[in-house]
Amino acid sequence: MKKKEYNKVMGGIDRNVVREVAFVVFLSIMLPSFAGASGSREKVNVTYYFDSKRGNDHNAGTSVKAPWRTLSPLEAVRLRPGDSVRFKRGSSFVGPLVIKESGNSERYIVVTDYGSKDEQLPHFTNLIFAEGNYGNCIRLVGSYIMVQNVYCSCTPAYEPIEYPGEGWVVWEMGAIHIQRGAEYCIIRNNEIKDCVAGIRSNGEYALIENNLIHDCNRVLKEWNWGPIGIWLGADNQEVRYNRVFNYSAVDPRIGWGPDSYGSGADGGAMEIDDARFPKSHISIHHNYTSDCQGFLEVTWTDVKQNPPYRDFQIHHNVSDDYQQFIALWRGEDCHIENNTIIRRKVNANDWGVFNITQRNGRNFIRNNIVVTEKNIVIFNLGRLGNARPKDSISHNLYFAASGELKIGLEGPGESAIFADPKFKNYNKASSAIDFTILANSPAKDKGLNLGYKLDFVNTPIPQGTVPDIGAFEYKQ
Repeated sequence: MKKKEYNKVMGGIDRNVVREVAFVVFLSIMLPSFAGASGSREKVNVTYYFDSKRGNDHNAGTSVKAPWRTLSPLEAVRLRPGDSVRFKRGSSFVGPLVIKESGNSERYIVVTDYGSKDEQLPHFTNLIFAEGNYGNCIRLVGSYIMVQNVYCSCTPAYEPIEYPGEGWVVWEMGAIHIQRGAEYCIIRNNEIKDCVAGIRSNGEYALIENNLIHDCNRVLKEWNWGPIGIWLGADNQEVRYNRVFNYSAVDPRIGWGPDSYGSGADGGAMEIDDARFPKSHISIHHNYTSDCQGFLEVTWTDVKQNPPYRDFQIHHNVSDDYQQFIALWRGEDCHIENNTIIRRKVNANDWGVFNITQRNGRNFIRNNIVVTEKNIVIFNLGRLGNARPKDSISHNLYFAASGELKIGLEGPGESAIFADPKFKNYNKASSAIDFTILANSPAKDKGLNLGYKLDFVNTPIPQGTVPDIGAFEYKQ
């Protein structure tokens, strides 16, 4: 268009309006490019669906009506913060499902279920223990990942293989495994059955909560390692509101050499190990365990010896297990408080109630209810009595429901109470609630105020003038 014709056309139009329109057009063209270059453009979150019965790997996989059938298509997907991976209830999958990407603190990558609540949680299994596999059902490599509402079962025991990594290959196990370097992962509301290692977390700042882990009586590694429900290999972790039942292997072939403390049984609800790395700020609270080969074991040697372990918070747990409540082979400045501990079960190996061995550990053992039967020793001091932890022990209640009350070498501590705690239903207990205390319990209003706010069932503390002893407050 010639200049004269242009001026004629534009003569009746406000030139400021033209400039504004031109600027808007410029922005609409250029801003997407700028955002793409800087990586700041918001991405719409995507949900990927899997249905092992009605899915098809040729589907788009991004809607309930077009789900994938197997895990294979996900290998080509790059997950982003806020994305979800959802599995149809009633479906079954063979792992490992590996999540390599990371979310962020505001938008986790979520692995979960969908479908009718009347159907079983989506089921994962893996029968292979081999290099790069390790029998995991789900393995988290990235950070800020949440795994919830899945069911894992029947993972394999260790087998001798070539292992290119550092440390021990058993530390790669776990039906749900958090790899070292993966941080701020959440494992919640899952069920795990007959997996020799239920949850293994090597990642810092993990939260493991409200999982049901049960019924494994197989060895993890022949013949010196039993099954473990929750297994921690890093510091800064929290384990809360979980239930772990029947994790114990009893077999005469189980043993740890001629100098071992025991043989014939191994395993347990929880364990902390991997001495290559210091451990601190691990909180284990509000968990219920029963028929396990011990509530918690903290090891002192593996590829290294005598690691610096300290500041573990173990409180408001209910334990009705074998072997020990805590075997703290290594640990200082740990707080073992307001637990309800029942030690009435004995099998091929027994370490008492508190088996604490680090010299000058100066741990705190306070406000616990300890009930024993069968002459089980409460303070075992490394079983051979050769340790001097110099723990601070006070305000615990001790009672022998049968047999002799055997305090041991370190207890009973200050302000001890020797009396029947008056549980709701001790003899026929089938749940943690059966160990709540009655109105006439001598544990009522006898504890130290240690700053805890909620008891085992989230009743506010205290209900009376001062806190009660044990995991439960008597509700007024």
